[in-house]
Amino acid sequence: MKPNTIVQFWNTPDLPEDISKLVATWKEQNPSMEHKLFSYETARQFIADHYGTEIHNLFESAALPAMQSDIFRVAYCLKMGGFYIDCGTRCNASIEPMLSDDALFLVRKWHGGIWNGAIGCSAGHPALEWIWNRIIQNLRARNSNDVWKLTGPLSFNQMVESQEFESSINVVEQPETKSFFDIVNELEHKKKHWSKEQEKQSVFKDNTTLNTEVSQNKQTTIANIDSPELVTEHIRSAGQIDTGLNAEKGKIEGKEECKVEIAGGFERDEVSRLIVNISNVVLSKGVSTSFPLIINKRGNRAEVEFYEPKPNRHFPLSQFIASGNNGVTDYMLLMPEQIGSNAYYKLSSNDQADLIAILTQLNITLLKNQFTVQNNAGVGSVGNWCSAVEQLILGFAETKTKEADGGSLQSSSIVVKNLMLSSDGKQEDNVLVLYGKALVDNKLQPQHFNLTLNADSKVNVVTSIELDNASLLNNRTQLLEAVGRSLHKTNLRGKVLFYSLERWFYALQNFNKEC
Repeated sequence: MKPNTIVQFWNTPDLPEDISKLVATWKEQNPSMEHKLFSYETARQFIADHYGTEIHNLFESAALPAMQSDIFRVAYCLKMGGFYIDCGTRCNASIEPMLSDDALFLVRKWHGGIWNGAIGCSAGHPALEWIWNRIIQNLRARNSNDVWKLTGPLSFNQMVESQEFESSINVVEQPETKSFFDIVNELEHKKKHWSKEQEKQSVFKDNTTLNTEVSQNKQTTIANIDSPELVTEHIRSAGQIDTGLNAEKGKIEGKEECKVEIAGGFERDEVSRLIVNISNVVLSKGVSTSFPLIINKRGNRAEVEFYEPKPNRHFPLSQFIASGNNGVTDYMLLMPEQIGSNAYYKLSSNDQADLIAILTQLNITLLKNQFTVQNNAGVGSVGNWCSAVEQLILGFAETKTKEADGGSLQSSSIVVKNLMLSSDGKQEDNVLVLYGKALVDNKLQPQHFNLTLNADSKVNVVTSIELDNASLLNNRTQLLEAVGRSLHKTNLRGKVLFYSLERWFYALQNFNKEC
């Protein structure tokens, strides 16, 4: 059954004036939906009535309002169904088009992580039950003093990354929600953000002292930073920044430290270059093994360069996009200006968050002089390299925020998500068979499709297409344009293409020009 209740939580019965005005927008824009606002006391009673003594006691043990809210929102939506939304949001239009009978609605924020501030589903949704069980395990074990990990977005990210529930969840990019609601950052209560409060106290009421993790490892997560301008401030003030994305338990708890070895480099007036080997960076798929990375400075411009993945060489991102060949190997060159303007080089949300995490950890290690130098390699001015890396971090974060603030991602009426190679046998070199989901005319319920691209023998141009979804045929041109914009994000499912995705991108562009 499609959710018909809007649920919100504020720990006290009386709302601050700014929050009260925002809550009112949800009632005004959704007159046909029931609206329920819970306080700590009414939420506690709900959990006692529906979940029993143990869960009630776990809820009562939570010391911070953010943690209480995290527990309650999942508990309510799992038991009753509905649409939970944070009080620090402004509703712009009826949210009913976002919701469906069977899919769990979630939002991916600018930094690439899943946000737990908006949850929409019917009662008993299996994906939300998976998240609930993980939260309860964390509360029983008390294995962290970080709300983000214990009860917050970490479990949501882990569920999405597991791909176990891919067919029953609808993860919407933040820009696609802008016409329905805005996240409001300039609020009085955010000046005392829980990420700061948990550094001063235990997040559990009956703990009088901080556990070992907190006393030794105060962390701020990139996933909790609301604007890119704060990134470099946190780099300089915090000792360590966790990516805030998915990693194996134990590794994400700060037990692994980023290691940086400077392998070579030089500083010149026009071009400077720093070559480093990096390992133990917490990324969306776990902690990385060692990989090479190059920072280039060309005048006022900074670039980051990766080498192609090989059996004996790790590549930390999910999608390698070849920029050229240096005579020895293919390389991938990235700069904020390029990602903002070139459709093919737009990284996936996870890759861009991972890229920022890599650069952040590199910068922290350089600032703290905790790197090693290989065979007396040239380093140059560490301060200059820190400035270059900070320039890259801020540039990539700003690029991602501009995408999030742009209203709609594309002017086209179709957005394509979750592209992947077909699992049907071996594909011919000049044939690309793709599976994906299409969102048409801002409708948030996707249409599934299989698309076959047939190209000439050298894949210079796509010569014909086959599309199995008849309802998309009338929008064929817009669909192909949308596929082109998302092609670099294609999940290759472990396969190696004879012709690169970049070549297919330009071949598809040539086909569109001839249409």
